[in-house]
Amino acid sequence: MKRFLILCVCLVPLQALAGVRVWLTHATHKIRPPAPARRCGAIALFAARGEYAAFQISLRAAHHFTVTHIRPAPLRAGRFRIRRARMTIYREAYIDIRHPTNIDSHLGLWPDALIPTVDNYYHERRNALPWPVRAHFTQSFWVEIYVPHTAQPGVYHDVFTVFTRTARGIQEHALRVRLRVWPFGIPATSSLPSAFGFNGAPLSRVFRGHYGRLSNAQLIHLTRLFDIAALKDRIALDGGSGIPAPMRWAHGKLTLDWRGYDREVGSFMTGSKRAHGARWRMTEVRWLSHVFDHEMPPREQAQYFRAWARHFRREHWRVGLYALTVDEPHTPAQFATANRRARIMRRRTHAVRPLVTTDRIHRLDARAFGILCPVINDMDGLDNVDHEPQFARWARRYHGLVWWYQSCMSHGCWVVGGRDTLGWPSYMIDQPAIDNRIMPWLTWTYHVQGELYYDTDLAFSRGRKNPWTDQYHFGGNGDGTLFYPGTPAEIGGRRDIPIQSIRLMMIRAGYQDYEYLHLASRLYGRPAVTRVIRHAIRSTHSWTKKPAVLRALKRRLALMIVAKRSTRRPAPHPRGSS
Repeated sequence: MKRFLILCVCLVPLQALAGVRVWLTHATHKIRPPAPARRCGAIALFAARGEYAAFQISLRAAHHFTVTHIRPAPLRAGRFRIRRARMTIYREAYIDIRHPTNIDSHLGLWPDALIPTVDNYYHERRNALPWPVRAHFTQSFWVEIYVPHTAQPGVYHDVFTVFTRTARGIQEHALRVRLRVWPFGIPATSSLPSAFGFNGAPLSRVFRGHYGRLSNAQLIHLTRLFDIAALKDRIALDGGSGIPAPMRWAHGKLTLDWRGYDREVGSFMTGSKRAHGARWRMTEVRWLSHVFDHEMPPREQAQYFRAWARHFRREHWRVGLYALTVDEPHTPAQFATANRRARIMRRRTHAVRPLVTTDRIHRLDARAFGILCPVINDMDGLDNVDHEPQFARWARRYHGLVWWYQSCMSHGCWVVGGRDTLGWPSYMIDQPAIDNRIMPWLTWTYHVQGELYYDTDLAFSRGRKNPWTDQYHFGGNGDGTLFYPGTPAEIGGRRDIPIQSIRLMMIRAGYQDYEYLHLASRLYGRPAVTRVIRHAIRSTHSWTKKPAVLRALKRRLALMIVAKRSTRRPAPHPRGSS
């Protein structure tokens, strides 16, 4: 008893003298540098097989200190474990917001870019750690744990250790992590198709300082890294390197040299090993400017789309094809152009789905289109706007797909958004993390079958702007940009890599949530799942703003899935290490 009292007396003053507070937070929170310290040395997570679980480690002190190292331990459940190789630790980098996105935004530093301690592409050590932290500054680190499909269900736990150095020496901070692995998995390929834009041309500018300085081979290689990063985040990029396939028209037949295209995208059509076997669900017909803007004759235009369908069929790629006719048509001439292009695409093949971004179905030759894609505000918006029934009728009648997208209408286009812009899902930096995550929940609720987003690297091409310091565009911070250029000058190491954002991680979390909704609805039916979530997911602009509520909903869905599947014969035990 005497020795125990002495131990307590010794340990408490040492921690007080060190003064570095370390705590844990769930992922769906953006922890800004002014955030006060909290007392939370343990965290409980859950995940299905094939899912990423994530949390944050934050540190703060009244004096300068250095975070020297974060050491994860293999998570153990009896003789089974999830190895450290399945874990990645990132330092959260901050961007200074100088123009608020809307009236609920705050100026100053916001966390967004995630710099890995060791990257997942070349396994090079980057400059995430060690990292000095100034007094009264909250520095956070992002930890992700990938649960492989071979993981044994159960409760895994162990201690993560954070090492800090102050004027008084090295301190160790023990943090307890508990992870429940459910006895079911989610597929590597998302059940929700997506098409997030990407433009490979600016990669030369941000990685080499000027357009045209990357060779075609270098550009394709770097583009593939971005594709891999996106697939691991459960979305598909469209646009790619932008290097066109050579075309030749002879003897009434159009031929394309597919070799470069196949090298760039082949593995994403069949399943990329570097993205846990994930593949694209749909992809776009590329280089449409060569078809429509260069006055290619209608006969050749139709042959062009047939050539795409024929190539995909020959390669046995089970990936759907679509092609954008006109983006957001408004005038009669633009709608006429969209209709004409859709009919040309359908003339020689129905394997390519013409797509148009509009809610004005009455202006379209409805039977000619394969995908209608309104902005989310026009599906079920304010002022009694409700176009969901007409899209449902069109989809049933013409066997079409309904996708949707977000735009600057959700935060104010080139203005500081007012009260009418609050409450929409958002991919902006200076919006709460749950705003970045909620879109797939709404997509499931509204029976929407895919998501379009216009760009993920727009800031890479914005003149002299540096994406690390300025992503303000179209009135929003981060509008059209979800990646950062990971140059050695910025993040250390020797080779260029994509840097993901917290917003991308939130999109991934939302797409993982979608798998729970999708699986539960297959087991119980949509009405039963709707009853579970409808108190929190009410409409496109009315949904819970509390991350804890979203976690509770997801946990309830998981328990429903487990209950239904518990009557089935259990799968054989995997190996003890994963």
